[in-house]
Amino acid sequence: MSMDMNLIKRGTEGELQLIGYIDASNAAEVEKIIVDLVGQFDTLILDMEKLEYVSSAGLRAFRHAFMDMRKKHGTLCAKNVSSSVMEVFEITGFTRLFKFI
Repeated sequence: MSMDMNLIKRGTEGELQLIGYIDASNAAEVEKIIVDLVGQFDTLILDMEKLEYVSSAGLRAFRHAFMDMRKKHGTLCAKNVSSSVMEVFEITGFTRLFKFI
């Protein structure tokens, strides 16, 4: 499965467009990138419009980013979340990690 990302920088806010699939084959790389971005921005928006699938390994990446962002009193946002990904978030309780915009 493939994963692409595009970053848009707006001062202290970053927006990361997630495209494709986050699964066991790429979750560690995605986690590293997202956690690095948490260190660079006060607000990180994850645009999930083109995110088709997220596995439990991908959820771990989001949880790690949330914990790091909370430590620095920043905000982790999600937008354009597809119904299939939102269903995974709802089942696992991950809806509490994000501010949805």
